[in-house]
Amino acid sequence: MKILIIGSSGLIGSELVPYLQKQGFEVGRLLRIKQAQHPYWCVDPISFNLKEFANPDIVINLAGENIADGRWTESRKQQLIDSRIKTTKLLVEYFKHNPPALFINASAIGFYGERGVEIVDESSQPGTDFVSQLAQQWEASCAEIESTATRLVKIRTGIVLSDKGGALAKMLPPFKFGLGGRIGNGQQFMSWIDINDLCHAILFIIEQKQLSGAINLVSPHAVTNQVFSQALSKQLNRPCLLPLPRFMVKLLFSQMGEELLLASTHVKPTKLLDAGFQFEFESIQKSLAMQVK
Repeated sequence: MKILIIGSSGLIGSELVPYLQKQGFEVGRLLRIKQAQHPYWCVDPISFNLKEFANPDIVINLAGENIADGRWTESRKQQLIDSRIKTTKLLVEYFKHNPPALFINASAIGFYGERGVEIVDESSQPGTDFVSQLAQQWEASCAEIESTATRLVKIRTGIVLSDKGGALAKMLPPFKFGLGGRIGNGQQFMSWIDINDLCHAILFIIEQKQLSGAINLVSPHAVTNQVFSQALSKQLNRPCLLPLPRFMVKLLFSQMGEELLLASTHVKPTKLLDAGFQFEFESIQKSLAMQVK
């Protein structure tokens, strides 16, 4: 089977490509730079050169600028929207006329927004803040690809733990120097997933043809920021003494800090569990032991 991946250079894509290749799939990376070895495309004007991936069995769209990279000015917000919505709409329009059997589109648990201690899953209603609206627009932008020929899956991913980058890489330096601690009061829930389980889950989705629609990619065991901070400190054998106060988060990061660092979202992967998926890294300490050496 042939799989075409868009956004293959990001944290998830860079791990997913070699993982799927090891499973025996032929994987193409759709790039924005014209070259001989990989399929490529141009957005303005729109053109595709898919080479041997002109008829992929599966399309996985992971494209989108890093939401945690810098303060959310109005222009930055628009960049975050455009990098997701415009790209997805262009892909959907192209592949509607050449439908793959499966179209997997990235989304995020930001869909649910700030929920406090409430436990949410795929059946829960969306939130109302910026990250929620962004996720809703993102998911809506791929809706038209779904048909009798194409199964559509929207993967709502939590905080991805990987030694290659992402949120964990940003947390490690202060914790390694013994300067880490909880954020705010530390009671906000963090819904996370180990990068290895994420790759396994995507393979599981490919194989389980009854799975469709929104699917949460998170560990069954969300933890509070306080518990996460203590677990990371324990793994590094460092103290966990210096909290980052709420007012400082707002001062440094403004709206981004409120919605990404202080918001509480306790998410359950109900669809995966009901389908029989087994997590290898259910506990935060086991994942950190794998990712933090």
